[in-house]
Amino acid sequence: MGVISRKKQSNSGKKEKKVRRTPKWNVDSMLGSLAVNYDASVALISGILIAFGIVMVFSAGYYTTTNFYNDPYYYLRRQLAWVALGIGVMALFTQWDYHKYAKYYWVFAVVSVGALALLFTPLGVTVNFATRWFQLGPLRITPSEFSKLAMIIFTAGYVAERPRRVRTIYVFVLFGVMIVHLGLIIKQPNLSTAIVIAAIMIGIMYVAGMWNGWLVLAALALIGGLIFILMFYPDSHWYARMTNFIDPFKDAQGEGYQVSQGLIALGNGGLFGLGPGKSITKNLYLPEPQNDFILAIIGEELGFVGLVVLLSVYLLLIYRCFVITVRAKDKLGFYLGAGITVMMALQVILNVAVVTASMPATGITLPFVSYGGTSLLVFMASMGIMLNISKKNRG
Repeated sequence: MGVISRKKQSNSGKKEKKVRRTPKWNVDSMLGSLAVNYDASVALISGILIAFGIVMVFSAGYYTTTNFYNDPYYYLRRQLAWVALGIGVMALFTQWDYHKYAKYYWVFAVVSVGALALLFTPLGVTVNFATRWFQLGPLRITPSEFSKLAMIIFTAGYVAERPRRVRTIYVFVLFGVMIVHLGLIIKQPNLSTAIVIAAIMIGIMYVAGMWNGWLVLAALALIGGLIFILMFYPDSHWYARMTNFIDPFKDAQGEGYQVSQGLIALGNGGLFGLGPGKSITKNLYLPEPQNDFILAIIGEELGFVGLVVLLSVYLLLIYRCFVITVRAKDKLGFYLGAGITVMMALQVILNVAVVTASMPATGITLPFVSYGGTSLLVFMASMGIMLNISKKNRG
């Protein structure tokens, strides 16, 4: 009897343990799990920037779409559709272990080069003397935006597979892939994207331990020399850009028109801005105000204070990405995070530089805010990768 009673007690104890381990599937437990498993601040800040971008795209493009499309909600609907798709992409990369796809890093490089090369076939679409897009039905795809993420995955995967590669002759494989990308992107022409890709790849190589001063200097000299030749060759597209951005009002009705209108918009905004939706420059003065120069409209409507707040939000997001990167549990996560952080920071800096006439005007979007589906998908996918890295860190 004593043995039987002890068995019953042990069985009842086991049953009680099973009951205690049964999960409670309610909203509180799911939200608590999300907060524990991921860096919620990255998701929250990204969501704030995306929501702000939707509002500003609607405001900046309202007058243009009303006049040219007879539909004031044209850009708004398209941006919302891209955001909906981006949420799915972000969720996929958040759950998808980055080790599983990064091992196919060569595939990303080959596909990226192939897509960029196809732009110079009849499939490429030329707008305003730049060939940067594919037209797939109602969608316009920008391959160079995907190339940024592809080069992050390629460089991180290549280096993480054998970290000593960056300190041997095999590092020239990375420089070779970089030069091919730069040549195809500058040919579009698109200088700022070429700068971002070069910075991403060199940044990952640097944090991976490539500190052979002569090699870094040789790489930078090669890239700088290529850009210099293309810019200052008198018959090139960049020669006019370089000679006009220094004083855009010198040719305010020609090559310097867009930059000069952007500066006028920033000046109109003053300290506190004209108010949401009250921009004057977006009313057919500034071409494509919802795209690369949306920062000028933000400055006009929300003023200097609004710009400071926006840039502070970006700074906070970059900081959180940096924290996730330095806490990464393996080299691959560290290199992926470093590439994404460099891309985010540099793209914000270059967009501000273009709008304020600190560098030649070229196609560089403001992350999460500018109108453009491809760029939005790339940045939302990047934040999904950062969230996945943060999940591994906490695990």
